[in-house]
Amino acid sequence: MGQGVVSSERVEPGIEVITFSGEHDLNTTPQLRDKLTAAIQERVPVVVDLSGADFIDSSILGEVLDARHRAEDTGLGFAVVLTNGAPSVGRVLEVTGLDSSLPVHKTRAAAIKEARAGPSGG
Repeated sequence: MGQGVVSSERVEPGIEVITFSGEHDLNTTPQLRDKLTAAIQERVPVVVDLSGADFIDSSILGEVLDARHRAEDTGLGFAVVLTNGAPSVGRVLEVTGLDSSLPVHKTRAAAIKEARAGPSGG
């Protein structure tokens, strides 16, 4: 399995968007954890954009869920987006029920709007 890349960019007004390209498993989990932790420690709302991922495994899902809980505990918004992503990524989210419990947005704009609003839309 080829190692993927996790990138991040700060978009206005103060939202950290973390993007994926390629295949992601236990090997890229530390990279994802570092980016998520940095944003949360800086008290910046987070959007995780899985649209460029070809594959994600349970270690990536675990990091996303853990970061969501940490963000909510500190009063920060957190959202996930999958726009025309790989069918395997959408299927993993669907099978695990995370597509509705996170929830996963179909556009980056919708995810940014949710992250900006904060936990529970508040």
